[in-house]
Amino acid sequence: MSIMPPKAVAKTLPRRGGLFAGVADNLAALMIGLKYFVNPRRFSIYYPREYPELRQGYRGFIILNKAKCISCAACARICPSAAMKMIRVPVPHPKEPEKTVTKQFPVINYQRCIFCGYCVDICPTEALYHVNYHDIVYDNLAEMFWDLETFQKEPEYRTALEGTPIRLVIHEEYGLVKIPVRGAEENGG
Repeated sequence: MSIMPPKAVAKTLPRRGGLFAGVADNLAALMIGLKYFVNPRRFSIYYPREYPELRQGYRGFIILNKAKCISCAACARICPSAAMKMIRVPVPHPKEPEKTVTKQFPVINYQRCIFCGYCVDICPTEALYHVNYHDIVYDNLAEMFWDLETFQKEPEYRTALEGTPIRLVIHEEYGLVKIPVRGAEENGG
């Protein structure tokens, strides 16, 4: 004798107020948007002419210092999005330079990277590190896969050359206010 599983029953949610309630909810949401649209104290960051100051410890692009890498592959194993992979590269033998040995080094696929920083945190020799930068424009998806050479170079930080860094500060009366960082440093804070 076989036991049959219970039949699945689809539950229906009770309607609250019908069509009028749905229209009223949408109008309420539009009114909130309109209120903030005409608010004179709103602000925009005019990127790239202005950009938020990135503080110490910001998790931007990840860079490899190949000389420090010991090929442990901990970075590739811990990566939750499988963005980090190990590749085999022939390198000179440490004791016999005329011979070569194969060593593994990480490469990264920025199509998958979520900038969690697990790879940087787990690296026992600090061969991986973050730079305070994350804005790069790619012409195609293939450029987002960094080979070993590209992975060792810090990206060009063009925004810093073109824009003004700003610091977002909470003001008691006005709320969130932006202050140019260079001006704040010159005026003593």
